[in-house]
Amino acid sequence: MTKGAVTAIVAVTVAVIAIAAFGVWWFVLRDDASARAGAAGTPLSGESSESSDSNDAGDTADSGDADARGHASAGDKSRTAVCAVPDASLSDVRLDGTSLIASVDFESESCGDSSYSAAGVQVTIQDDGNVVAAAIYDFGDAPLEFDDGTAQADLAFTTVQYWRPYDQIDASNASVELTEGATASGASAAAAEGALGGANIADADIERYAQLAMSWQLDHDKTAANAFYSTFTTQLSSKQYGMQVEGKTWKYRDIYEQFLQRRAKHPNALFIWSGDYPTYQENGTTDFYVILSGEGFGSAADATAWCPANGYSTDDCIAVDLQ
Repeated sequence: MTKGAVTAIVAVTVAVIAIAAFGVWWFVLRDDASARAGAAGTPLSGESSESSDSNDAGDTADSGDADARGHASAGDKSRTAVCAVPDASLSDVRLDGTSLIASVDFESESCGDSSYSAAGVQVTIQDDGNVVAAAIYDFGDAPLEFDDGTAQADLAFTTVQYWRPYDQIDASNASVELTEGATASGASAAAAEGALGGANIADADIERYAQLAMSWQLDHDKTAANAFYSTFTTQLSSKQYGMQVEGKTWKYRDIYEQFLQRRAKHPNALFIWSGDYPTYQENGTTDFYVILSGEGFGSAADATAWCPANGYSTDDCIAVDLQ
């Protein structure tokens, strides 16, 4: 072989060996060194393990904060407690002037030691299946303050917001229901004896409850009215539905409201239907709702004298017996 050929072969051989050595380093030795460096905690790609740990800790803290803001832990439920509509029960009813005052007990586990301040809450009281009071309250004006899930409040009802004399409501038998999102008819009434005043419910509902109350009252008062077959009492009002008198057209709500007002003044007052009694049958006035004072007198003269003594004119008050 010529000297040039030998030189070429040697050059090629050296090149092959160099390429092989580079390949071994690239594919084997370099990766192994990197793996060892990473295992020993050598920074890779410009990040340190310390900064990585710091970010992990921050993620954990953020997660905890989010939990505290959105979902309270078992040891701190009060942070996200939502005071839901409480259950209610009637403990007492009384009269202040002509206003019915209802003492109501409230209970709600969700309220805990917080307050209930919803607006537009209709409070409806029922006794023996009949609605006897209803009004719409703004508890934002006077929040219910709960202590260990219980609260108490006095609520006032005007004479167009209740439909039974207070002493004929059985508090032990009555039920109370709260309904949120009710639409009030007009402004809230003023407080009475410190009790929160409410706004009227819809006029159509007031009229309906008044008519039902009148039917109940007629049945309830019939036995007491029978006592005046043999003695005198005084008639304080007689009205027909649709009658136009005293500057208005009388509806059921007006007739029953007048009865409640008279009864607040005269606790023995009675509500009767004229057609049930001989006195009215004889003179042809058999389709009137009549309010009697319920006071008993031995003579018509005594009954007549009672009227001006109690502030009534002869147009409003007359002596009457029912026989």
